[in-house]
Amino acid sequence: MKQWLSAILLPIVLMQAPVFAQTKSPSAVNEQIPAKQVITPTPKPAVPNLVPLKGTEQMRLQLVNCGGWLDCALARLLLHPSAYIDRRELWFDNSTQVPVSILNTAIVVEGDFTGYQLNNQAIFLAEGIKTLPANQIVSIPLILKRSAIPPDRYSGAIYLTLQNRSDRFSLPVNLSVRSGPLLPLLVLFFGVILGRLFKYMQERGEPQAKALEEIYRLEADIASAKLEDRNKQLLADMVNEVRTLVVREQLDTVSTQVQTIRDRLETLVKLQALEDRLNEQATTFPTDVDEYTLKISKARQYIAQKEDAKAKELLEKISSDLDSVGARAGGDSGIEAYKRSLEEIVTATNRINQPIKEKITPSSLAKFQQFLINLSGVSDRVRAEATFWVVRPLLSLILLVGLSAAGISSLYIENGTTFGARPFADYLGLILWGLSADVASRSLSNLPGAKQ
Repeated sequence: MKQWLSAILLPIVLMQAPVFAQTKSPSAVNEQIPAKQVITPTPKPAVPNLVPLKGTEQMRLQLVNCGGWLDCALARLLLHPSAYIDRRELWFDNSTQVPVSILNTAIVVEGDFTGYQLNNQAIFLAEGIKTLPANQIVSIPLILKRSAIPPDRYSGAIYLTLQNRSDRFSLPVNLSVRSGPLLPLLVLFFGVILGRLFKYMQERGEPQAKALEEIYRLEADIASAKLEDRNKQLLADMVNEVRTLVVREQLDTVSTQVQTIRDRLETLVKLQALEDRLNEQATTFPTDVDEYTLKISKARQYIAQKEDAKAKELLEKISSDLDSVGARAGGDSGIEAYKRSLEEIVTATNRINQPIKEKITPSSLAKFQQFLINLSGVSDRVRAEATFWVVRPLLSLILLVGLSAAGISSLYIENGTTFGARPFADYLGLILWGLSADVASRSLSNLPGAKQ
């Protein structure tokens, strides 16, 4: 019976063990099993694709640094309007679908000639633009303070630091800045006028200066000569007449008249010496000395009055009288000495060559021109006054303006994009150009038919 009962209960016990193993305790049932978290990947931000518009990949400008209303007015007259702009638009294409944020900007520009670096007061980007709209063409104003940019050729770049972009965006910059045209124009005027003065000195001033030099030497010789003061004053008056001709540039007869006065000076000096010798030897002279001294004084008077022919005639008469006295005195050596002195005086008198004005007979063409002038009612005086007061100054002014315009066009407008960066060389070039402009004016005046 016990064996039979154990055989029945043992299977029942073995069948309940798995059931108890699968049954959860109340505490385990109450515990919550944590749920699995699902992580959604974050999208990668778009890289900005900002590019400059075609034709604006590099900024090239030619500016002028002018100061004052007159300087700037001349700049506007002579140069293209692009030379005096104060603002330049930088155009960009933002082809991305998101706005582009500008984190930082920098402009680094340096002069090629001077090494001068422009600061943020001379060139800078307009403030307030921090974001560029998506998928649009936008512009960023670049402000240029031309008065703060010295003349030079500048090169550098504009740098933009964009959000979500590792490398910096750069835009090359090339600036050529020149000084205002007022001072170069004045320097060029000075050079042209200086060139005209050189031409005047070469063609007219040099002969005039040489003639004045001869007059100064003659005045010095007269001042040191052993003559009476009244004779010196007479010769000085003659010299003043010649000086007037030199001042009026009537130089054709100046050399001849200077030589004539010099010969008169020599004659007067020798006559003075002869008279002094006669007075010293009055007691030993074979005849009356007063007669000869009177004739010598008369000859000096003729010479002082420019009556050289009468003086020569009187001196020849004195020589003849001395021959007679010498014959009566039996060949006195003193008389022979006087004769030799008198012969020297006559020789000096013969050299006196007064300029003779030749009578010029007008040609048929000149007569016909004069007839037309008389017929038109315009007198020679009116024509001369008009030429002196109107035509000649007007032509000189036109020539000055024309040469200056040619020089400023060649050296400043066309080839002077950085004029003033090297002041000494630039302004010296203007002066030398003005000096050489005389060659052009002389070539124009020497054209065939210009002197007819």
